[in-house]
Amino acid sequence: MQRADVIVVGLGAVGSAATYHLATRGTRVLGIDMFQPGHDRGSSHGEHRMIRKSSFQLDGYVPLADRAFALWHELEVEAGQDLLHRTGEIWLVHEEGNPGYRAGIEASLARGFRVVLGEDDLAERFPGVRLDDGMIALYEADAGFLRCEAGIVSHVEQARQHGATIHLDEEVTHWATDGAGVRVETRHGVYAADHLVLTAGSWSEEHLRDLRLPMQVERRVNGFFRPTRPETWSVERGAPDFLLDIPEGSFYGMPAVGDIGVKIGLSAGEATTARTIRRTIDDAEIGLLRDVLDRYLPGASGSEMRRMTCMCTYTVDGDFIIDRHPVHDQVSIACGFSGRGYKFAPVVGEILADLALQGATAHDISFLSARRFAESAVA
Repeated sequence: MQRADVIVVGLGAVGSAATYHLATRGTRVLGIDMFQPGHDRGSSHGEHRMIRKSSFQLDGYVPLADRAFALWHELEVEAGQDLLHRTGEIWLVHEEGNPGYRAGIEASLARGFRVVLGEDDLAERFPGVRLDDGMIALYEADAGFLRCEAGIVSHVEQARQHGATIHLDEEVTHWATDGAGVRVETRHGVYAADHLVLTAGSWSEEHLRDLRLPMQVERRVNGFFRPTRPETWSVERGAPDFLLDIPEGSFYGMPAVGDIGVKIGLSAGEATTARTIRRTIDDAEIGLLRDVLDRYLPGASGSEMRRMTCMCTYTVDGDFIIDRHPVHDQVSIACGFSGRGYKFAPVVGEILADLALQGATAHDISFLSARRFAESAVA
């Protein structure tokens, strides 16, 4: 039986970061994943993920975002990789169907994260944006995107450089506490450790069934388009990320960069599971994405380059779960990142290393406790 100090199950955005931070502290860490780093079976693929300093939820995310920016930069330097692109972000909000956004807008403006762009400013800075009546445009300068697959691969490779053992294409079939430690079984072997970190993303429900955490996996559809106006919709020409809260729904996207087209996704989707997700994409789904680009971001949607699905795992309150297991103190869990987790990956990895080695962290994660779902988590 192979033994480690800590075993990390799941090497996606968060698990790869946790493995890296544990390895940098001299821990004998074993990271296990059922796929290869940067795979397309989870929640962290598709070229890029958004990053910003502001928060739509609790203020507790703001210091975590600050730390994440710093840690992404440190990883870039150590790995010699270009991971974080600061493009700025525009947020277009239509008053129709979005009454609750007014409070969020006012709070964001009051805290200085965003500014309102009038029509003249918008036309001068971002001529590829079109506003309908009843819409406003906000801008956040300290925002952009991360190269998501490259970030995961960098964390895994740097973890190896610091001594981590990495097992890939190896599915975990069972885990259990074993005295003061844990035992993890896979299709290839059995492993023991003092502590277990579970970071299985959309697969977490399979490993945490006993907790009955109120989470739901949702299917997401993304389309990539070659812009007909690259002078307004390419990173190289200053185009920003975008968020759209409009009558057609809520959408997110990034401008074209290099040979990657403009990306747009719909922030809603059918309920699914990690094993049953429908990965085929209807032409009607791509048609909706194209219609939205044509209406609000003209010049962004030329020929279709690619279509893809991914998964988001939402908690019932939209906040993450980062905590020690409510029943087994030798297990730490991180899941339910509700469509916003990737940018926080390095700081969550740092937190999980703290929990595994020290039992606590200096970061304030009280609002992310699994114990807020106490009735379902320990019943």
